[in-house]
Amino acid sequence: MTSTAFIVITFILAALGIVCMFVPRLPAVVASFAALVCAHLAGAVYVDAKILIFWGVAAALVLGLRVLQPKALIETRSGHAYVALGALAGVALGYAVSSTAASIIIGGAVAAFLGAVAYMRTPAAPGFPVNSGRFVEYLCAKGLPAVVCASMSAISIASVL
Repeated sequence: MTSTAFIVITFILAALGIVCMFVPRLPAVVASFAALVCAHLAGAVYVDAKILIFWGVAAALVLGLRVLQPKALIETRSGHAYVALGALAGVALGYAVSSTAASIIIGGAVAAFLGAVAYMRTPAAPGFPVNSGRFVEYLCAKGLPAVVCASMSAISIASVL
C-alpha cells in the first residue's frame, strides 16, 4: 500500500478509537494502537520502534487491568462520558500547549481526573471521596483506558500531519 493509504487508515482508526472510548464495553486501545502502527507504516518520523513498544506495553497494561477488574465496573456507563470527554479535552489542550507526547499525556491524565471528580459531584454519582480506594479503582477503570486511547490517537494523528 502507499503511504497515502496508510495515512487515511491512520485517521480512520484514530477516529474509531476515540468513538470506542465512549463505549465502555469495547477496548478502544486496540484501534488506537493500530492507528499508531499505521502511522509508522505511513512513514511518520516520530513513530519508531521504541514508541510502538512503549504504547504497546501501555495498551497491554490497559487490557490486562480490564481482565482483572470487576465486570460490573468495566461495563457501567455511569460517569464514563465525563472521564472520556475530560481525557479527550485534556489531550487536545496538552497538544495545544506543546506538541510533545509528555504534554499530551499529562493533559489527558489531569483532565480525566477532573472529569471523574466532576462526575462524583453529580447527584447520580455514588459520591466516592477523592481520597478513597473506591475512587482510585473507578479512576483506574475509566480514566487510564481513556488517557491511553486518547493519547495514542492524538499522537498518531499529529505524527502524520
